[in-house]
Amino acid sequence: MAKRSYTFRLLKAHIADPADSLKEQNRLEEKPLTGRPDNKRLFAGQAYNSPPGWISFFNAADQLQFNGLYGGQGAAILFVGVDLSADDADPQRRWLAVCFGMGFQELRPEALESQFGLKVALNRLGRERIKSIDTRRPEDSTIQTRSQNSRIGEIFDFGVDTSSIILQAITGKSGDEAFGGTLTGSDGLKLSCEVDYDGIDDKGLTIMNSFKDSAYQELFPWYGKITPIRDRSRVDELNQNLVARLQNGQLDGIHLAPPEIIDYHNVDRFKFSGSSRADAFDDLRLSDYLALFDGQHVVTLADIKSDKVRVASDDGPFHDRWSVFKCICAEVQFRDQLHILASDEWYVVKDDFVANVNAAMAEIPLGALQLPFYTAGEKEGDYNVRAVNAQAGMYLYDKNLVNFEGERGRVEFCDILTVGRQLVHVKRRSKSQTLSHLFLQGQVSAEAFLDHPPLRAQIREAMPAIVDIIPAERPNPADYEIVYALLHEGNPTLPFFSKVALMSISKQLRRINYGVSLLWVGLARANPV
Repeated sequence: MAKRSYTFRLLKAHIADPADSLKEQNRLEEKPLTGRPDNKRLFAGQAYNSPPGWISFFNAADQLQFNGLYGGQGAAILFVGVDLSADDADPQRRWLAVCFGMGFQELRPEALESQFGLKVALNRLGRERIKSIDTRRPEDSTIQTRSQNSRIGEIFDFGVDTSSIILQAITGKSGDEAFGGTLTGSDGLKLSCEVDYDGIDDKGLTIMNSFKDSAYQELFPWYGKITPIRDRSRVDELNQNLVARLQNGQLDGIHLAPPEIIDYHNVDRFKFSGSSRADAFDDLRLSDYLALFDGQHVVTLADIKSDKVRVASDDGPFHDRWSVFKCICAEVQFRDQLHILASDEWYVVKDDFVANVNAAMAEIPLGALQLPFYTAGEKEGDYNVRAVNAQAGMYLYDKNLVNFEGERGRVEFCDILTVGRQLVHVKRRSKSQTLSHLFLQGQVSAEAFLDHPPLRAQIREAMPAIVDIIPAERPNPADYEIVYALLHEGNPTLPFFSKVALMSISKQLRRINYGVSLLWVGLARANPV
């Protein structure tokens, strides 16, 4: 029997009738199976049937020549009931969906077990038979990365930092030919194997046993530390909990921030759709948005999803940029676990990982550098100029002053250089993606400073007064400190995903002997003592 690829998905445990997993407007009909087995149900039909899209290429008059021509594709789902062994802690029948053609599109996403295929694949692949991985960083839901190897290898051969990524999918070779050959695991499982209708029961049982196996926890202890929540009912609960907090003024751990990296030189005013024409703010603040509501109209989920954040630069017009919901950053305890909302997606974080990250953050010292207070709404560039002018021994390095196209792109050396050999990177406290970009920029700059003589030459030429601080030869990193200075308006805390990023980057910088510190720069006290 030749191998072929099959796609499996697992229905959630509470679904007793597999027909309940189909979309309400599905195009499939149940078909009788010979012998009417009680553990199999077949649904099949035409996934779609419409004129081919390429017809629009032709002139309208010529399109009439294609009347009656339709494109389409068949679809089928064979549901296979797997009865778990009697010694199982929770014996029950679980339904696997074996999907053919476009059949998977007829399944309700909320009816499917999340990360089913990943767990099967991790258990079956082990550490050393991995061919490809799909990952993304939790602070940026828009960018996914696929890393492939020309031969099978270990996860660390792909050069990923397992403490700061979410595993989306994994592909490799099974160590057991009887189970199958190449397999890919994500929410579903794609498996190349030799199996036919008569053998699907045994194959289903093997797959389910692989799913329930806990070997992956020892093989890949980093997996599952941060997990995106795809269960719609749970997401609905979290959204309602968030709205209740907003309505009751329980705002600890919740703030607004742009959901993407923006240049505050070009964006300096914000407002919300529905606010008066006179309302314009120098920063995104949750309090400003909630002030639009009162006892007659309390904030609702529909409001935060439909209301828009509007932005403008200088004296230009305002335009809609994001929904308010997409700008909400929330870290809340829900059912005794840390849940995080970032870029309109919810995550749950394991308690032991939270403890490990907080312990790592405690090892990063607070900076001793003295910088002036921050002024609310002040642009980073303006603050940098003011900080340098406020005291001697500080030098301004604007992004237009020093840059070097290194192996990892343009390098911005730093914002401020001090005579104490501190490389200071300044940024407004914002959401995780922006802060993680800042931390990475500091790492790239620090590495380039050591390894690229042309960068050091450019720094020296741009400001001869600092030649004693910046040697022409390779510097000793132990003589320098990377300082991350964060401007804030009363909330000197890092979002959790930013803690994860800084934890990783600070370890790498300290490994090559740099000092690393975190400096909070707040507003001046109204009545200083």
